[in-house]
Amino acid sequence: MFLKARGWMLMLALVLIVASSVTAEEPAAARPDDSRLTTENLALWIDERFAAAWLESKIEPTEVIDDATFLKRVSLDLAGSIPSVSQARDFLGYEGEHRRGTLVDRMLNDPKRPEKYAERTAAHLATVWRRMMVPGNSQEARMAVGLEPWLKEQFNANVPYDELTRKLVTATNDGQAMMPVNPRLGVQAVGPALFYQAIGGKPETAASSVSRVFLGVRIGCAECHNHPFADWKQQDFWGMAAFFSGVREGAVNDTLTASIRPANSTVEYSAAFLGGEQAKIRKGKTARETLADWMVAPDNSLFAATAVNRVWQHLLGRGMTESVDDLDKASPAERKILDDLAKLFVEAKFDLRWLIAGICKSQLYQRECIVLDDPAALGAGLLTPPPGLRPIKTLSPEQVFNSLEQALLLPVARADGSARFNGLRDQLISRMNEAASSNPDEFRAGIPQALLLMNGRLTTEATDLDQSRTLRGVLDAPFLDNEAKLTTLYLATFSRPPRAEEKKFLLEHIRKQADGDKQKQAYAEIFWGLLNSPEFVLEK
Repeated sequence: MFLKARGWMLMLALVLIVASSVTAEEPAAARPDDSRLTTENLALWIDERFAAAWLESKIEPTEVIDDATFLKRVSLDLAGSIPSVSQARDFLGYEGEHRRGTLVDRMLNDPKRPEKYAERTAAHLATVWRRMMVPGNSQEARMAVGLEPWLKEQFNANVPYDELTRKLVTATNDGQAMMPVNPRLGVQAVGPALFYQAIGGKPETAASSVSRVFLGVRIGCAECHNHPFADWKQQDFWGMAAFFSGVREGAVNDTLTASIRPANSTVEYSAAFLGGEQAKIRKGKTARETLADWMVAPDNSLFAATAVNRVWQHLLGRGMTESVDDLDKASPAERKILDDLAKLFVEAKFDLRWLIAGICKSQLYQRECIVLDDPAALGAGLLTPPPGLRPIKTLSPEQVFNSLEQALLLPVARADGSARFNGLRDQLISRMNEAASSNPDEFRAGIPQALLLMNGRLTTEATDLDQSRTLRGVLDAPFLDNEAKLTTLYLATFSRPPRAEEKKFLLEHIRKQADGDKQKQAYAEIFWGLLNSPEFVLEK
């Protein structure tokens, strides 16, 4: 059994209630003018489909999480950081009926200062997509960080996902400034053209990466021979590579001919879509524009389903299929809900905010993480939780630093203009990248990463009574008693107040201290312990 037990009558009631509002077979039935569901109805649609699937498979859902856990979860997933103490107090103290949905809408759409929710969400999604597009910790992957400003612009403007993809696939260097970088890497493009340089600047790497990122298939193994584990042939790979024959080193342009001859080969391959259909390059169109037209077409199920699967993996920790990069190998049963949700995404004009809001407003997103009877068996591939059941997620290196910045009130990019922590940010992210995984539910950090958090400069200064902004602000506040001070430190790190047993134990420890200075040191030790606990670096 994967999960905590809940009553079957409650599960059945949920199915019946949601089915009366939105049906799986006719998702657009209650939509008068707009061709899309509201985000609230999308959430109901998601809950209904998974409730029915779980009922059929005799899977019982976990409980819905409390408000504090939801606040931390959605803040990390959308803004890439834990919330501030004031944001936590405001949300936990607000008793409005739709406070969770309202928070989701604010984080996706509200541009007002000082929170700048939408801008922060756009910046985090840019980091998520950059990591998905160019994974790893190579020099080229670090170069890809330069993609984030452009990606942030797209997410901030809520550019439809098909349009964003088209811009990336058809990007050129024409009219764009170039800037020198590492001599080994030649020149670096700016804007979307940087994607091609970051993945290697060759037709072969372009074909492999574009297919993986946007179509959810790995054709790289078919470069030299037919794919050993899938149906892709060598001609499929080079047919895709022919679309990118103008991608060469520093140049990202298009040639007159959409064909390519591999090194040490006498075979010339013409541009062909995955599946073997030869591309007809019409007058006035380039090869990559022709490819983009085919990729983002509403009837290309791989494109929309891959986009939905990637958003799903980011928000729930696992894709709806075993691997988001092997969508072609998923069974029809695995893809049923995914393909239906992808159709709704197409109807919504590829609106990412709409998709993200609907998922975050669903009870599915708001349920507790799964508890496995045998984690070792899961790691060995012997036990796989069904789609929709959420594992505990690890934070990305950027999320770790952003959360430290928030908890410690660091002066990075703040109004005082100080940049003294920027070098530490690069150091922390670089060190944590060494153990970062492309899957949110995999944790591979080891002793170097742990020591960096426990003994690094950030944590050391964070618990120094003379240097820590958070500690000074809490301990010097004359209007806070011991309980309020402890609660503030918990809100600053865990986005929740201390539990009853935690509060009792820690307050007793604080009161036992002989004088005021020792009491302050006790608070510093507690703050250090909170920052270095698993709860701070994991998302439940």
